[in-house]
Order: sequence, then structure tokens, then C-alpha cells
Amino acid sequence: MRRTAFVSFALFAAALCGCPAPNPPATFQSESHGHSHEGGNWLLEDAGRYHAALSAHLSSKEGNELDVKFETVDTPPKPVPLPLESFRATAKTADGKEHVLEFTPAPKEERKGDSDGKCSHFSAKAGWMKPEDTLVVTTTVPIDGKERTITWKDFNPKKYAHHEE
Repeated sequence: MRRTAFVSFALFAAALCGCPAPNPPATFQSESHGHSHEGGNWLLEDAGRYHAALSAHLSSKEGNELDVKFETVDTPPKPVPLPLESFRATAKTADGKEHVLEFTPAPKEERKGDSDGKCSHFSAKAGWMKPEDTLVVTTTVPIDGKERTITWKDFNPKKYAHHEE
């Protein structure tokens, strides 16, 4: 009995002395961004220290398009013109079909603050896209000297349409 009391007292004293307890197993927790990844009609994804925003332009007359804007994470966000002439992305529909998208600069009036040779807003024709689709859109673009892979998941064109006719 005395021995048990002594061991208990020794453990208690060690705890009071600040002896380190064994480390708990490491677990991964995703970092809280402190901001929403929905911006009105745009689905936002992280692109380095910026956001890449994806939206749909639904038009039975002109054909459907997807738009991507690069912007700061500030409130309100500001455009981030990148030194890109164009970039490619892949859109995968829920049935597994993949479509290659060629994003080129949007009309200058939609990106008035962009200097020559830089662009913050890109568009791609997506005539195959239906308003009710659920897409996964993936691209890799150079941002701040590093290749960044950006993936927008569960993108619904109707939900994120900035224009519909």
C-alpha cells in the first residue's frame, strides 16, 4: 500500500514540476480562411495569396461561357491583373465527361483597370454546358512565380450565373 501511495505521489509531483506529458498524435486540421468562398454569383478558390473567382454566362443567343477573375481577398476585392495571355482548364461533368476550356482575356470594358499585357478577367466558350450541370473545373496558372493549381468543385452554372438569357 505504501509503495502505491509513493508512486502516486511521485507522479503527482512530476506533473506539478512541469515534466512534459507525452505529445498527443498529430492530426490535420484545415486552416480557417476567415472568409467565405462564395462571392455573389462567383465561386471563389484560393490562388496563392489571391482568389480565383468562377462564374457562368448563360446565353441561348451567344452561347454559354465561363468567366474567371483573379482578385485580392480584401473586402471589397480588387482585380489582380496577371501577365497571362490565356490559360487552359478542364471541366468535368457529373457523368465523367471532360471538356477543355481555353480562357482568353475578357473584353477590355470588363477589365478597365488592367494594363497592357496583363489581365484580371478571362472568358472561355462552353457551348456544351447546361445550366443544371455540376462541374469540377481545374486549371494550373503561374502566380507570383509559382505554378498554382486551382480547382472549383460542385460548380453549378445556374447558381453561379452572372448573366442569364
